[in-house]
Amino acid sequence: MTSVLELLTHPRPAEPARPVPVIEADRARELALDAWREAGLTSTSGRVHFLGTVDGWLARGWGVAFYGTGAAVTLYSCGEPGSWLPGAPPRRLTRPRGSGRLLGVYAGEPLFPGDKSDYRPPDVPGTTLVQAAPAQGAPAQAELALGVFGPDLYLMDYAEAEAGVARLDAAFSARTYGEARSFGLEVDDRRRCLDYYVELVCRAHEDVDVDHLRARSTSDLWQAVRPADDQPFDVEEHPCFGDSGWRPVPTVRGPWADTAFRERFGPIEREWPSGREHLPARHVNAVLAHLRGHGWSVSRDDSLYAAFWPDA
Repeated sequence: MTSVLELLTHPRPAEPARPVPVIEADRARELALDAWREAGLTSTSGRVHFLGTVDGWLARGWGVAFYGTGAAVTLYSCGEPGSWLPGAPPRRLTRPRGSGRLLGVYAGEPLFPGDKSDYRPPDVPGTTLVQAAPAQGAPAQAELALGVFGPDLYLMDYAEAEAGVARLDAAFSARTYGEARSFGLEVDDRRRCLDYYVELVCRAHEDVDVDHLRARSTSDLWQAVRPADDQPFDVEEHPCFGDSGWRPVPTVRGPWADTAFRERFGPIEREWPSGREHLPARHVNAVLAHLRGHGWSVSRDDSLYAAFWPDA
């Protein structure tokens, strides 16, 4: 049995401190959003303040320590050895301190660059509304639109995405051929539409002699069967719009999806035969931070991509 004297003269070496687990930026971003949810800050202003506080710590060179208690996540600021943290009086921290099991520490670049309101879990829908032109004095619209619809993530040039949605909206809202023409829909392509318009005339007038009708010159036949402006238009039945090939579809691919982007988030999934391309929605916040970190102007707009399926 060891005596007190022996313990005093030959103290046991102190046990080395267990190393602090270090986590990567993507995981830290997910945990910070989990902590935001756990804090009950469901408003946009609450999220902006919370995420701004996290990035404020990191911008000062501090770290963020994440602790788990059951399913809950909480976070605390912490310092590297020799760092001073605010307080009364200021405190020097060499290891993170918090309540619960230490999940890890992140110390690096800010996690949420740009507009903090764009960052949220994939299943929290966006509330951004698309505006064709911002009001005078309002900030310019972002160059790229990032969005989640269902389990998928999309990324497009904002103007291109809006043009695709406008075409879809026109096609599905037109009720007459006059409206279809005013919306710029291709309903007067004689090569593609002539046979269909002959069929419409024969359906509406059972006494029409098809052979006699087709005996006319192509020009005369077209004038005879071309629908009037007040004739009902059905986008689902029309040969130019009845299949999926005409529909604008969202994508991810573009000059922003370079080799580094694809290696980190890819492969880009493609749906056949529509050509729709997407990534898993779980990447949405990491993609947003990655693009902004590489100089792209991008915002999250889920409602824009939901509009690609007006008939859903």
